[in-house]
Amino acid sequence: MTILSTALGTVFYLLQAVSGESGYAQNGDVEDAEPDDSSCYSQLSFSCYSQLEVDGPLHSLTCAFDNPYINSTNLNFEICGSLLGVHCLNFNKLQNKYFIKTKKFLLIGNSIVCVKLGGKNLACQEVNIAKIVKPEAPFDIKVIYREEANDFVVTFDTSHLKKKYVQQLMHDIAYRQEKDKKDWMHVNLSNTRLTLLQRKLQADAMYEIKVRSIPYGVYYEGFWSEWSPSSHFRTPAVNHAGLSPLYGPLSLIIRRLWNNCVRNQKR
Repeated sequence: MTILSTALGTVFYLLQAVSGESGYAQNGDVEDAEPDDSSCYSQLSFSCYSQLEVDGPLHSLTCAFDNPYINSTNLNFEICGSLLGVHCLNFNKLQNKYFIKTKKFLLIGNSIVCVKLGGKNLACQEVNIAKIVKPEAPFDIKVIYREEANDFVVTFDTSHLKKKYVQQLMHDIAYRQEKDKKDWMHVNLSNTRLTLLQRKLQADAMYEIKVRSIPYGVYYEGFWSEWSPSSHFRTPAVNHAGLSPLYGPLSLIIRRLWNNCVRNQKR
C-alpha cells in the first residue's frame, strides 16, 4: 500500500511539472503568464525637431529614436496639447523616422510627444515646437572674384527670407583648401553676404565652401540646419617672384614717377 501511494504521488508531481512547462497559468492567473512586450522597451529615448512653413502654411515635426537599431515595428508616435481644433495627432512613419505635417501647431506652449505600443505609453517627452526648430539648409552659394579689390564676395540664399516665421538666422560659413580635409575656417554672420580677402587665402589653390543656419532671435530656438551643398572656387596664381600680377604695371608706374621726380630736382 505504501509503494502504491508513493507511485501515485510521483505521477501527480510529474503532471504538475509538465503542466507548468506547457505554459498553463495556475490559480486562474492567465495574464501573468503572458509575456509583456513593453518590457523590451524600458530604455527608450528619442529626439525631435520642427520645421516651420515647409509646405505653404504647413509645419512639420520629425522624431527618431536615439538608438537606431531599436525594433520599431509595432511602435507609434503621438503628440497631444497645444494643437488647434484637436487634442492629439498621430505621426506617419518613414523608414526609421516618424513625422507629421500639419497647420494645427499653435507654436505657443508645450506639447507632449509619446511613444506608444498599442494603447500604452512607453516613453513621453515635453516639447515646445518653437524651441526645437531646425532651419532648412541654405543653397545657391556663389563666389565672385573682384580683381580690382583683391577679394572674393560670397553670397548664398535661404528660404527663410521669404517666411513669416523664423526669419532671423545665424549662418556658419565654413571654408577650407580642398586638399585639407580637416582644417575648416568658420565665419558667423547674420546676413547672406561675406567678403574674403585674397591676401588671407593661399594663392593658386582650390577652396571648398559651405553654409549652415540656426535660429537667431528672441522667440525661436533650435538646432543647426544640414549643410548646404558645397561650392568651389580657385584663387589666382602669383608670378615667379611671388608677387601679384598687378605688381609689374604698378612698379613701372612708380619707377617713372620716381625718375621724373629726380629729373625735376636736378633742374
